[in-house]
Amino acid sequence: MAKKTTTKTKPASAQQTVKFPKGGFYQDLGGDLWFCTNAKQKKVGDDSVVMMQQTEDGQPIGDATEQLVGSFNKQLTAAELKEYRAVCQRERDAEGQVGSETAPATGSTGKPKAKKEKPAPDQPKKMSTLDAAAKVLGESTEPMSAKEMIDAMSAMGYWTSPGGQTPHATLYAAILREINVKGSEARFAKTDRGRFGLNTAAE
Repeated sequence: MAKKTTTKTKPASAQQTVKFPKGGFYQDLGGDLWFCTNAKQKKVGDDSVVMMQQTEDGQPIGDATEQLVGSFNKQLTAAELKEYRAVCQRERDAEGQVGSETAPATGSTGKPKAKKEKPAPDQPKKMSTLDAAAKVLGESTEPMSAKEMIDAMSAMGYWTSPGGQTPHATLYAAILREINVKGSEARFAKTDRGRFGLNTAAE
């Protein structure tokens, strides 16, 4: 009788698709870039976190904070980081051109050819993701998950994800970061696994 052989495989939950060497740049599910300041991961409640520092054009800014390991989907290579910086620069250049119009052409009389347009009414300031999340939580009678908040924010027109992505993991990490940094003064409170409500003590 042939001897049966069995191979042991690691459960999917134990497999880590993104490694975190210190000093690497990592992109989260929302497309934002982070810099790894400490490769040592640790458990916080039900989640694994690693010390990350948000970047601007690939340059670390602000303070390092604990970010959810599951929020990141890739490590950028040197070539990808260079391209990321170039894209950010192009976006800044494009934003600088929006609203800047050249002076109207004039005829022989020196008068402008085009009629002067009335100034546009003041546009309401766009709400940040966290502000929108706090708003929908304030309008809800029950705690919500990050995905439920994203859906409600979009439905109410408070905030929509640029590029059509689903940044619930990024929102989740941002809320945890505010709770971590501000403590009792944070606007949010974790009520259950993956669910948040408003921190009534901060009101």
